[in-house]
Amino acid sequence: MAANYWASTQKHHWTLDRWTLAKSREEDLKYVSESDYVKLRIWFYHLIQKLGKRLQLRQQVVATAFVYFKRFYINNSLRETDPVLVLVTCVYLATKIEECPIHIKMVTQEAKTVFQAEFGGFPYDSSRVAEFEFYLLEELEFYLIVWHPYRTLTQICNELGMRETGLQYAWFIVNDSYRTDVCLLYPPHLISLAAIYLTIVLNHADFAPGSTGDQLDIKQWFADLNVDIKSIIEISQEILSIYEVWADWKEEKMLMLYKELKNKSK
Repeated sequence: MAANYWASTQKHHWTLDRWTLAKSREEDLKYVSESDYVKLRIWFYHLIQKLGKRLQLRQQVVATAFVYFKRFYINNSLRETDPVLVLVTCVYLATKIEECPIHIKMVTQEAKTVFQAEFGGFPYDSSRVAEFEFYLLEELEFYLIVWHPYRTLTQICNELGMRETGLQYAWFIVNDSYRTDVCLLYPPHLISLAAIYLTIVLNHADFAPGSTGDQLDIKQWFADLNVDIKSIIEISQEILSIYEVWADWKEEKMLMLYKELKNKSK
């Protein structure tokens, strides 16, 4: 494991550009609109979150599963694979890598319960998940350590003297960022700063009286940081954009949309 993000495989092998992302979804966009494609991706992240909650996983484990799912679909299409098998295997692999392993039989058993409403259960047994895990590992090129924004977020908020309510709001923004592709495009510390920026702009920052954050000109503080401010703005815009799509997202319509994607003839 690399000692820091800058020496990590995430930085050197899994930080992508927008052209690569655009190419990765070309096959699916032959059959659905860009908006519907984004809604389907939100749905699959939602299903990962549901399974993670059922298994009582920490948010970082769920976030790692999100990242594995995203990386897998750089070279694969939703239409030509079974995203439900993919996402369950991503969750199972994430529990092992994040050192909170859960028996594969429990993961598949809980998946059958969680996905009963959407798919009538989970149509695979644990041996199929174990088999697919090897394929997933190959697709991830065996680069499995994921650097997340959470630690940096907590550290900066504490240094600024942000109270728990403000930190929690910024934490939720980081959670929401995984519905976008920013974790494939930008370093985690910039995502942390974008979450803090949005928390302040949306008037949810809560600094303790006399704290660094309470006394600072926050706009100037951001301007003085030795970081790419343009990237922070881009990340913020990506997150705000997903909220717009999310506002029109209806979970009950996703299964039909998914079936349309799978059944459309070439």
